[in-house]
Amino acid sequence: MKINKNLFKINITKGSGPGGQNKNKVETCVTITHIDSGESETCQKTRSKIKNIEIAYKDLIKKLQQKELIRQHNEKNKKRIFSIENSGIIRTYNYPRNEVKDHRTGKKGNLSEVLNGNIKILQ
Repeated sequence: MKINKNLFKINITKGSGPGGQNKNKVETCVTITHIDSGESETCQKTRSKIKNIEIAYKDLIKKLQQKELIRQHNEKNKKRIFSIENSGIIRTYNYPRNEVKDHRTGKKGNLSEVLNGNIKILQ
């Protein structure tokens, strides 16, 4: 996945929470937003603004890559499901449940009856 560094907005503010006077007066809290997706990451772990930018940037890149992997996985899964639906499967014989399903009509029937020749129950 290629990520353009121009697609990020960096916002720097004063930190919050415990940390004393330095945290209240120095702007070290960093929020980086990916403009295209709207995803953002905030970091105020260290006292250095530059280190916080690096940490937030790395975390945001990981988050964007994870979202892309999930999107690709879902797209592959949709293609696989579509191919199963259109693969020409007519019936499924489920022996443990003693059940037959006709995929053309959507009806279910007793496996023993169908194997004995009574196929009309699926029509």
